[in-house]
Amino acid sequence: MKKGIYLLMFVCSLNTFSQDGFSMAFGQNDYVRLVGMSTEDYNKAIGNNFNSAVEGSPYLYPAWFNNAKVYFEQKEYIFPSLNYNVYAERFEAKLSKDSVFIINPKGVDKVVLGNKVFKRYLDPEFQRNSYFEELARLNNVVLLRKYFAEIQEAGLNPLTKVPMGAPKLLQKEKFYTLMVEDEALKAVKLKKSVILNLVDDDDVKILKTYAREHGLSFRNSDDVIQILTYFNSLGA
Repeated sequence: MKKGIYLLMFVCSLNTFSQDGFSMAFGQNDYVRLVGMSTEDYNKAIGNNFNSAVEGSPYLYPAWFNNAKVYFEQKEYIFPSLNYNVYAERFEAKLSKDSVFIINPKGVDKVVLGNKVFKRYLDPEFQRNSYFEELARLNNVVLLRKYFAEIQEAGLNPLTKVPMGAPKLLQKEKFYTLMVEDEALKAVKLKKSVILNLVDDDDVKILKTYAREHGLSFRNSDDVIQILTYFNSLGA
């Protein structure tokens, strides 16, 4: 309890640090290696890659999660306001209207937003560590979701060759399976055959029956989570 109160007091006091990139001092080497910057410096940092004229938000959720948890080097830290920047592929904490702090992923074991768990794995496409949301775990296989963003340029007026509107930031997602024993990721399509292949042949009927009775689709991520959560509840 004391730890939680102390952390909350510490987080609230961060605004007293310099706004050009603060250095934290909490328990010598702990929580402090989570690097931050002010909103002004943050905007400068991404200015070369993300134009403010682009329509759409880079953040995964419209509202920032309260009491989000960051597990850093096997210790739990609570942030009053956290969100995931899909475009920059990082978690950010908003400690005041004018202060956005970037969570340094080095040393982060996982991030929990509500009931959503994010961990870092090696992205097989880009060969770099990125955050993936863990959707469900079945035996030695974990179903993951990777969020990413693309900028869609506006079409050109055929006569004036001038863009007809502003470019748009589009948030998209990909799915992967993770083999627990070697942490190897494989890109998959969200469809019935892939999901059914995650369970033993004797259990396929259970998933099919539950999906049919509840009108669920194997191509819808929320439905798939519900199906697999139900299956895991059976203790099969």
